[in-house]
Amino acid sequence: MAAVNFELRSYQQDALDRLRDYLVKVPSLGAGTSFYAVTNAPYRPVPVMNPETPYICVRIPTGGGKTIVAAHSIGVAAKTYLQADNPMVLWLVPSTAILDQTLNALRDLNHPYRTALAADFGRNLSVLTVQEALSLSRPDATGGACIIVSTIQAFRIEETADRKVYQDAGALMDHFSGLDQSQIDRLEKVEGTHRPVASLANVLRLHRPMVIVDEAHNVRGPLSFDTLARFDPSLVLEFTATPQLTHDPKNSNEPSNVLYHVSAAELKAAEMIKLPIRLQTDTDWKKVIGQALDCRTALEEAAQAEQAETGEYIRPIILFQAQSKSSTDPDRLIPESVANFLTDDKRIPRDQIAIHGGGFKELDGLDNIADPACPVRYVVTIQALREGWDCPFAYVLCSVAELKSATAVEQILGRVLRMPKAHRKSRDLLNRAYAFVASANFNATAESLKDGLVDGAGFDRLEAAELVKAHSELQLDDPRSEYVHTSEPLPEATMASEIDDAIEKLPPSMKARVQFEPETRKLNILGTVSRDQRNTMLLAFSKVKGAERVIDRVFISSNRIQASELPPGERLPFIVPRLCIMRQGELELFGPDHFLDLPWNLADCDPVQFVNRYQIKDATKAGLIDVSDEGKMNIAFVGELQSQLATLIHEPAWTLPRLVNWIDRGIPHPDVTKPAARIFIQKALEALQTVKGYSLDELARYKAELRRSLADEIQALRQEREAGCYAALFTNDAQSFATDSGMALVFDDQSYAYNQPYKGARKFNKHYFPIIGDLKPSGEEFDCAVFLDEHHSVRHWVRNVDRKPNAFWLQLPSGKFYPDFVALLTDGRILVVEYKGADRLAGAQDKLKIGELWAESSDGKCLFSMPSNRDFSQLSALIEGK
Repeated sequence: MAAVNFELRSYQQDALDRLRDYLVKVPSLGAGTSFYAVTNAPYRPVPVMNPETPYICVRIPTGGGKTIVAAHSIGVAAKTYLQADNPMVLWLVPSTAILDQTLNALRDLNHPYRTALAADFGRNLSVLTVQEALSLSRPDATGGACIIVSTIQAFRIEETADRKVYQDAGALMDHFSGLDQSQIDRLEKVEGTHRPVASLANVLRLHRPMVIVDEAHNVRGPLSFDTLARFDPSLVLEFTATPQLTHDPKNSNEPSNVLYHVSAAELKAAEMIKLPIRLQTDTDWKKVIGQALDCRTALEEAAQAEQAETGEYIRPIILFQAQSKSSTDPDRLIPESVANFLTDDKRIPRDQIAIHGGGFKELDGLDNIADPACPVRYVVTIQALREGWDCPFAYVLCSVAELKSATAVEQILGRVLRMPKAHRKSRDLLNRAYAFVASANFNATAESLKDGLVDGAGFDRLEAAELVKAHSELQLDDPRSEYVHTSEPLPEATMASEIDDAIEKLPPSMKARVQFEPETRKLNILGTVSRDQRNTMLLAFSKVKGAERVIDRVFISSNRIQASELPPGERLPFIVPRLCIMRQGELELFGPDHFLDLPWNLADCDPVQFVNRYQIKDATKAGLIDVSDEGKMNIAFVGELQSQLATLIHEPAWTLPRLVNWIDRGIPHPDVTKPAARIFIQKALEALQTVKGYSLDELARYKAELRRSLADEIQALRQEREAGCYAALFTNDAQSFATDSGMALVFDDQSYAYNQPYKGARKFNKHYFPIIGDLKPSGEEFDCAVFLDEHHSVRHWVRNVDRKPNAFWLQLPSGKFYPDFVALLTDGRILVVEYKGADRLAGAQDKLKIGELWAESSDGKCLFSMPSNRDFSQLSALIEGK
């Protein structure tokens, strides 16, 4: 069976890119300065560990797939920072249940986690338990990537003599033969001797492991830091939804250095989680259970209709949160009581119920609850489910105990958030989670759910306020697929032929469901209109005046979307035409293929400029830190680290072809064939030997620095080529550009993503979405946002966020340009604004050129402006047509 080809979500790739950017800087800037350079936030080294050890955190909320990012991060660190093909990795998890789950996934050749590792290390890969690592051979430790998966408890103890990992193990003796004195000096010794203890802890210390810490908020105490310091790690990378952020050394609170934070909006846009959570409360617990059962029945009917259309199987599950036993309160609703009510009063078969909690462990026997043959539709628990239990079929949380604190819900709330198969369903009913709670206070219950999202699932508090929606009537009835929804009449001014042309543009499956009645001027649409289908119709009907309002209202009514889930006031769909280019009589979305249509033969490039600039830099001089006040010698952290890793490998003598191959393997070049890349690299190495007089041994000794420099040179040559081809296109094909509303971008609540929500004091009234993404509460860009919000000709505006999938962009020579703001004017025109500080205006000419081309190609429907120095006079004149 072939391995699964798992495509990373954009935010997961962004997290890895941020890690790569950081680690590339560490050799020259150090751990702290590099962190500030990529985050603009201070870096705090942890106690007892070398302050130059990168100790960083990636924050991904519940349901965001942090483990796949962790798997990919190993290759990123090995190539960019360790400069090693055989990294030692200690992967720490919070429990034995998670350990088994992680081990099974990393060992499964068809699992995405294993596929991620195989992409970087091929078959040179070992995944071991601690027990297996106690007999790890030296060839296995040095022959490829070696990943040891363990709980922190296996290592965390004040007295090391009580753990096998710190004891002599005969099977590990070979690791310590033939070491030089510098290696021996770094290891723990047998008491009273100079012999290193032949322990697994010393093997790890010898190999300077990369440490991955899953659920890292549990591993932030002094004892944990002491434990990790014993391994002399090269890098500690934390993954958690809820990192420690408070700096309070007196109470042993050390904050995590959050390198990248994923927002709830990004998870929602990536279709990873079900949101919003629709909440209903009642004081009668029996009525609450009945409402939850009705909800699940409606969800299963919707799921069956979805399966009939798409083939995807979903069996919605309710998680019942019961009460714990109490000797003083015999009437408490314990798990058995809830299960008995379901079987006796609601006539639910017992095999459809699994109790886990209060002495029951019925989930343990269900290895594959997603199997269609599994009958379970109801899970009864108290608080914590089985650790590691993860079932996207869980849609409904029903609590018969009043929720009074976040801790009462945080462990179970995340279980109903994951989206089945991580993609949005055609019925919006299946894109949400549901909560039914026995409570006399709706507002207090809603706040508890929001607190659970923040404290337990890792969401931002401002986001959480938008993610729990109140509903007095859930209106769960899902129209059958044969139900025909009739729209409001289209405007009289619209010609029937324009409407027929728009219907013809629809995909065949959608076109068969849409009919136009000329007499009533209404659209008849068969079945529910999904969000994606709505957007497709908006684009197809883009030239039909007034159609956007009609289509949007059919979408809302067909999905039973309630007023509490809609923004206040009338809001038109926000559609932004994109820049296209004419090719063979058809318009295509303008992208790099239109100016980079010929293969790049890197072998034709001359490395002479690189050779003239390059000087060998002693890597051991990189990353110097001064600890002389502690009576220690200065050390060169990164250079020393790479040297230590290199000495563990007894490599054969270097030849020029072998060195060329080693350098090439570490430089990504998807636009260059491998033979062409190797020819260029070999020409550069030969020139360094003849022109600079470097010997092959010298080049091999400093191969890591040489590879980094050659990667930079290839990237510079790539950018030079891209800029030349881009400029030539505008010279030759300037008349071929046009904007096309049929290939437009539709701004949508579901897909608006950002890194951090705006938290400033000023309230904005015209932003298209309830939350504004990535806007600082002051500064020049903030002032530009204020100008747009206050301008009488602006109906709505959007903070356009860099590198998000549903953001507006224009193609530049070396990537995409994401302008700062997009506005919908009251007369229907689209305004795009890129604000530039005075110090950056001169370097933004490519952005200005492509922005003006986009506007000029729109027949007056679009405007582009690049204000600077808080001068908005020209922007105002552009809007007013002056």
